[in-house]
Amino acid sequence: MTSLDTTTPDLDRLLSPRSIAMVGASNNLNSIGGLVFANLKRSFTGTLYPIHPKDADVQGSRAYASLHDMPQTVDLVVIAVASHAVEGIMEQAASKGVGGVVLLSSGFAEAGAEGIALQQRVADMAKAAGIRVIGPNCIGYLNIGGGVMANFALTPDEPLPPGGGVALVSQSGGFGSYLTTKGLLTGLRLGWFVSTGNELDVNIAGVLRYLVERPEVRVLLAFSETLRDPHVFIAAARRAHALDKPMVILKAGRSEAAAKAAMSHTASVVGAVDVFDAVCRQYGVIVASSMEEMLDLGMIFQDGRRARGNRLAIMTTSGGAGVLLADEAGMSGLAVPTFPENEQANMLNVLHTPFFGSVANPVDTTAAVRPDAIGMLQNLIADSPSVDMITSVTWARATGAAEELAAFYQRIDKPLAVLSTDLVEQLKQAGVPTYTDPQRVAKSLAALYRHSTRLPLSAPSTLQLDSTRAERARRHLQLPTGEHVLMEAQGKRLFAEYGIPLTREEWVHSEDEAVAAAQRIGGKVVLKVMSYQLPHKSDVGAIRLGLQGDAVVREGYREMLAEVGQRAPHATLDGVLVQQMVPARMELTCGLQRDPVFGPMVAVGLGGVLVEQLAETALLRPPFDRETARSALAQLLQGRLIQGRRGLSDQEQDQVAAIMIGVGNLALELEEVVEVDVNPIRVDAGLAFAADALVVLASTSSTDH
Repeated sequence: MTSLDTTTPDLDRLLSPRSIAMVGASNNLNSIGGLVFANLKRSFTGTLYPIHPKDADVQGSRAYASLHDMPQTVDLVVIAVASHAVEGIMEQAASKGVGGVVLLSSGFAEAGAEGIALQQRVADMAKAAGIRVIGPNCIGYLNIGGGVMANFALTPDEPLPPGGGVALVSQSGGFGSYLTTKGLLTGLRLGWFVSTGNELDVNIAGVLRYLVERPEVRVLLAFSETLRDPHVFIAAARRAHALDKPMVILKAGRSEAAAKAAMSHTASVVGAVDVFDAVCRQYGVIVASSMEEMLDLGMIFQDGRRARGNRLAIMTTSGGAGVLLADEAGMSGLAVPTFPENEQANMLNVLHTPFFGSVANPVDTTAAVRPDAIGMLQNLIADSPSVDMITSVTWARATGAAEELAAFYQRIDKPLAVLSTDLVEQLKQAGVPTYTDPQRVAKSLAALYRHSTRLPLSAPSTLQLDSTRAERARRHLQLPTGEHVLMEAQGKRLFAEYGIPLTREEWVHSEDEAVAAAQRIGGKVVLKVMSYQLPHKSDVGAIRLGLQGDAVVREGYREMLAEVGQRAPHATLDGVLVQQMVPARMELTCGLQRDPVFGPMVAVGLGGVLVEQLAETALLRPPFDRETARSALAQLLQGRLIQGRRGLSDQEQDQVAAIMIGVGNLALELEEVVEVDVNPIRVDAGLAFAADALVVLASTSSTDH
């Protein structure tokens, strides 16, 4: 079984149609039906049929009373009628062999129980007929290259977008329209906009998977309230990474209140935001923190320029603006290097004397700079081997300077971003990324640098589900009625099936057996009471540490049972675990949780007494390989966990990675296991051991397999 679906959804007839019919087309331009048909009519060059039960023509085109009356079938049907009429139209579409439907109508799953039932019936009809559906409760889509304006995000009196390499996908229609309009105003070269609405069939993941293969698409932007088909999303992310097409996503529902709002708005399941962020990080997707940031990144990526490094040149006539840009650059991870003396000398020759600015970097020409020197200075900076990208400061009213910057941008290949007091038409027309705040300039260029120098993703991990191993493992899951938490000794036996390194230990049921076991194990040992009622042993004194020697083990055994008898008289005891006490230079933790969207997620972080105080973890979605696990370890503590004399050695990283992989494989094979906590993982001298085990089963699941 592979971890992802690498196939491309067949959406050509839906999203790149050669013929279109619109049910609900209207002569009333104040209605949605009128607006959408006017949009279609002004842009689509293929066959276009308006469907109207009474009017003989719609906006100058011959109309047909129903889909049955069309002289031929069509690739796409756009539906803009009341929800109660949709089932009948879908029956007609199925009988005509239509390929796709854009269902603009509302009144479905977002409207309560009756709407949910109606949406399911329409979904069943579409699936049976092989019709792909966008919507319902959406605003449609635009495909500028294909001439399809099947939407009311833009009105017919607005100019058609010029098209370009940016694709925007939004679950929300209204906010998608807002993003589209704002993006176009700022110079985003939008070639695609798709609103998915309630996602009866086609969802954000499927659209991204389709669009990433389109040759004209260079950047993918998405606004998501929830995410269905995570395996398709991951496949799209992998392809985007491989094809050097940045994918940027803005996630709504990051707070509990917003998550509830998203669920009520789109009838969706919303997973944990930290899981979403972790999956995006694992597969190279950029998570935007705001609408502005998403559009900013679309601007910096849309021309396809890449940065060879993080060295930034700053050109300005304002020293203060230059210092602020340098500050923001440094805080974003960019370098502002001083130009070498020979390059500074060349710049001074161009600027002539007297010169009262600076050419060190930032290059402050002051407002007194000769206009004829600007172009020569720009060329020197662009040609400099000392910098990888450039930013410049301008004023919106300085139209001449804007024209020079536009020409400069078009004759160089290094990335350039401009800080301006406002958006400037000359820069917009030339495609120059322009921002009105220094922080936005720096963060956009830093994102470009990180993308340009990103490492390849590891090959897709494949896990051959081992039914024999899973059958063996399930023998350790047979619990008494009403219990769903394994005792530690049972959990350790489960871990052993998945190659998780364990301390030497024996499960005993008497004082003499404990002493004999301690002799066989050797060195210091730990005693732990086994009981289904005592998952947290230290709370009731059910653990003794660092015991060595027969007498000490006997005394520890007796004292421990006596204390547990007093502090937890309700507990039924099932023996004692005698465990090797291994040294620990460092303690880590590894755990499993199941997310409602992405499924099993493996967490790794600092363990022992630090797990709650620092609460820093890295998350991975299994299956994953050793290198991916090690990369997750490198994220912790800004990389300090694996660096320096006290950091994890290569061998220790491999040992911890083996534990992470084992927990992930366990989660994939045993769906009834809902939670795992390996805390602590004791690390020392090149070795790592799982020193404890908490395994929780779904309380309603059956372990009879």
